[in-house]
Amino acid sequence: MRNKDCYCALCRTPRVVRYSRTLKPIHYAQVTLFTVATTWLFFPWLEFKALGSFFIYWAAFEFSQKTLYRRDLKCKSCGFDPTWYKRDVKVARRQVEEYLAKNPQLLQRNTRSSADSNFSSRQ
Repeated sequence: MRNKDCYCALCRTPRVVRYSRTLKPIHYAQVTLFTVATTWLFFPWLEFKALGSFFIYWAAFEFSQKTLYRRDLKCKSCGFDPTWYKRDVKVARRQVEEYLAKNPQLLQRNTRSSADSNFSSRQ
């Protein structure tokens, strides 16, 4: 799995996103393997109905992948979440303000570094 290097859109902190938004072929292979094992285990009782476990595993994998992606996408420095920004800007702004209110040391560090860089570039 490849890591994606990027910057936070709000505080410009370098970041690495490890998870993808979608499932990879290896995940589908894992789902198939779990389905085969479950079908083999429960076939005497459920017969071919056990193949329906494929959809349960698929949903579980999708949910876990999306959850890991969303968790990884949120900036650890300023609390900015691009998925919330895409849905509702006001909610994203409120979340960043709450995050920085809980972590005032991050606000001082980010404000000072960006203010210093803006000041030095104007001179």
